[in-house]
Amino acid sequence: MSMDETLARFEELDAGRVLGDLTSEETSEWQILVTDMEDVHSIELELLATELELKHVQPCDLSSSLSNKIADTIPAFSNKNINQPATQIISILPWLGWAAAACLLVFFNLPTGDGIQNISAELTQAKTELSDKEKTIIELESAKQELAKLNEKLSSELSIESGKIDALNTQIAMLTEKLPLIQKFDSLIQDESDTQRLEFASASDPYAGLSGEVIWNDEKQEGYMSLENLAVNDPTINQYQLWIVDPERDELPVDGGVFNITQKDGKSIIPIRNALVINKPVAFVITLEQPGGVVKSKQEIVVALAKS
Repeated sequence: MSMDETLARFEELDAGRVLGDLTSEETSEWQILVTDMEDVHSIELELLATELELKHVQPCDLSSSLSNKIADTIPAFSNKNINQPATQIISILPWLGWAAAACLLVFFNLPTGDGIQNISAELTQAKTELSDKEKTIIELESAKQELAKLNEKLSSELSIESGKIDALNTQIAMLTEKLPLIQKFDSLIQDESDTQRLEFASASDPYAGLSGEVIWNDEKQEGYMSLENLAVNDPTINQYQLWIVDPERDELPVDGGVFNITQKDGKSIIPIRNALVINKPVAFVITLEQPGGVVKSKQEIVVALAKS
């Protein structure tokens, strides 16, 4: 094999070595040739490898500072080494690495120098803003909880006050309902000439605290009871019933109407609803009867009695 053929074969194998494409047999062949071609392959193969690398580097615009540095260096290198052996020209190759690195930085838009400092400052500012926002969120959440507690308290107080208002409205309604009866009661009392007035007394122990009076006018056939401290009754279970004793009319008492006590405290004015004409009543009796009352009372539960 001639020297040219040997050199061509070596270059082929050395290029494959640079590219990592040699088989084990080709690697052994390259190791045999490398000792003979040591002085020749160094520059030529490095240049070949550099050429292959440069083919894979994308063109890019270098920064002005790097361009100036390369431009300043290359003329000096050329003037100084124009008569140097080819093996020394390879010293320019490190600048090619600089250029390739610069291209990669531009290609990936990676920050350098002041850019990194700016990014660091922006990150610090972002962290500060995030911390401030987290504090604001915590403060807002705390305020939300306080607002919820206040709303709950106000709702409770409003419910209590609403209950009081409802109770007052109920009392007003009851007083409004009673007012005409009170006025009629007072008007009938003032007519002393024909109005009979008797006091009630309890007739059994369960009603010992009862007090009140009954007024009756024969001419007007009108009368009222004023009762205090009489137990509230459940109309679905029993009702109070008034009986009017008039011996001149009948031996049996006359039904004076059923009624209910709806409140324990205060005075209740009950109108007398006699079904028959009353002439000269001598007594008024209150009994506790079944709902709706009865026609004739057995007087099993006598609540109160008023007699002349």
